[in-house]
Amino acid sequence: MYGYYKSPLHPLRISKEGVNLLIEKEGNNLRYKRTSPNETVEKILLTKDCGIIINPIEVLKFQKQLAQYQLIEFEKSVFVEPRDTNNIYLTFPVDIGIFISGRKNYDLLDTFTFAKQKYTLYGTPRDGVICKYHKSPVFTSLPNNLNPLVDGVMKLKLINTTDTWIEVTKSVFDSQEMKVYFNESLVSIRATMKILSGKIAETEFISSGIKRGMKKSLEVLESGRIVASQKKFIMEEGL
Repeated sequence: MYGYYKSPLHPLRISKEGVNLLIEKEGNNLRYKRTSPNETVEKILLTKDCGIIINPIEVLKFQKQLAQYQLIEFEKSVFVEPRDTNNIYLTFPVDIGIFISGRKNYDLLDTFTFAKQKYTLYGTPRDGVICKYHKSPVFTSLPNNLNPLVDGVMKLKLINTTDTWIEVTKSVFDSQEMKVYFNESLVSIRATMKILSGKIAETEFISSGIKRGMKKSLEVLESGRIVASQKKFIMEEGL
């Protein structure tokens, strides 16, 4: 599904996992339609010629997203050795963007996801943040046989700066800084989690794919969104 599609002379139809995309001529213009089990979206494109780009996108770009933070809970806790650095691999839910591409620019046309949407609170009701929630297996090597339309892979570098063993059960990230890379079989992000104490850690995304030659997803700043960010998220409510 991911890739670039030229403006069709004949109707363009793409069907995956119960979602159907249609782009067809309507007079001198084009009509876009997406149908899925829960909704139907139709839009008129006032153009005679354009391209369509389908990319995995950052969580924040999802139009119905309720939170800019992503919490990944580990299915198994991880113990990190004192003053040591190790890599683990986690999964994360993939959101998909449909972009309309003109001669000089592109813009976000539609967004959807095959993954189930869940949310949780990190911290206290008074001071905590609402997060998109995902429970992930923990891998010590790159996992195979994942559906790149549903699950992406995060390579997470755990850096223990303390003099004690630290148990880690979750990670929280500011999705506004997420950098997504993909190829035909894999959607990926890279991040670091710097452990400062038994209850405090600092997380940050890295702008690089986890395999050579991966393509960087398109990024679009939507109007009305918060664009200022500290880039790093401080986990102060436990690991």
